[in-house]
Amino acid sequence: MEIHKPKPIHSWRDFGKELGTIVLGIIIAISLEHFVESWSWDNEVTAARQAIHAEMAANNDNSYAYRIALSPCLQKELSEANAVLAALEAGRKTGGLSHFSPAPASFVRDSEWQSERASQVLTHFPRAELALMSRYYGQLEDIKSTAIDEANAFQDLAPLQNPPSNIGTTDLIQIRKALRSARSLEALVVSFAKRQLRISAQLGLPEPKVDPVRVKNFCTMSQEDFIRYRSSQDLR
Repeated sequence: MEIHKPKPIHSWRDFGKELGTIVLGIIIAISLEHFVESWSWDNEVTAARQAIHAEMAANNDNSYAYRIALSPCLQKELSEANAVLAALEAGRKTGGLSHFSPAPASFVRDSEWQSERASQVLTHFPRAELALMSRYYGQLEDIKSTAIDEANAFQDLAPLQNPPSNIGTTDLIQIRKALRSARSLEALVVSFAKRQLRISAQLGLPEPKVDPVRVKNFCTMSQEDFIRYRSSQDLR
């Protein structure tokens, strides 16, 4: 086997060529490594985006758009509750509410978002897109808390379905307080829901779809019948 010895460097020009060859090789190697890593993260970002968008779409369909669609029905209940309560406060007899379904608590999910954040994929998202997603998910705890308070305020109106004959002034004061809370919280929950849908639209998500049968049943069925109906449905 013939072995060729490296050529001796006789001038600075030869040294520059050798050094340039080494530097160019290092640059090419680093560039290829960066390209492979970037390509890999692009795939991770694409998969994460699809998973997060699917989770957001489910929240939008099942919670936000649905809650907005229920608003006219809930406002009607509150108006009727006000009339029944006013009659009781004036000492008049009343038959109670014709229909009562408390505002539903908001069951929104963030498991995909939390999973992708833990894997550090989110740091590779475009800055503007990540800012919108962060706004969307950053409001979930406030939304959940407000929806729970709203549901509790509506439940406190339950005595107006069939007011007892011995209902006292203290009870009426508490119900009036619950009615004020229910009204303000109902408006706040709807405002939250609309904001979430605006953010979703900016991210390119499709307009959510609401099942009209589900809305109709909520507004017409008793609370017990609606719970039975929902137990047989796909909750996504």
